[in-house]
Amino acid sequence: MKKTEICLYCGIGYVPKRRGVQKFCSNSCRSLNWKSKQQNKEVKSMVLQGKTIKPLAQNESKPEDKISVAGIGNAAIGASLVEIGKEVLTSPQNKAATKGDIQDLKTFLRSRYLKVHNLRKDPHGKTPYYDVKTGNLVYL
Repeated sequence: MKKTEICLYCGIGYVPKRRGVQKFCSNSCRSLNWKSKQQNKEVKSMVLQGKTIKPLAQNESKPEDKISVAGIGNAAIGASLVEIGKEVLTSPQNKAATKGDIQDLKTFLRSRYLKVHNLRKDPHGKTPYYDVKTGNLVYL
């Protein structure tokens, strides 16, 4: 004989799947109960601090929703300080490559390594190139 319990949030009877532990009929009731407790804590703390609780009108906005010129200026200064700090503190080996760096690398590879057309690729699928500086055959 299975014992039915009553959900602490919605009051509907249910058969618990976990004996002695389950207090709600579903996960949604459990999470909604938690949310309602959190909202009640917030309201109680405001009452204890002596603040009056006034609901906002639909067209009234919260003060933190407004954008100010000072806020934009502070955000721009903060972002620029972060970028300057990254530029100063990052070593040249760890900096990101730019399009110009990649183009320079391509021209360097084209000028130093010449593709050998009359040889096959090696067993790993790499193409043979002649290294102009060393005079050796390399597979890249």
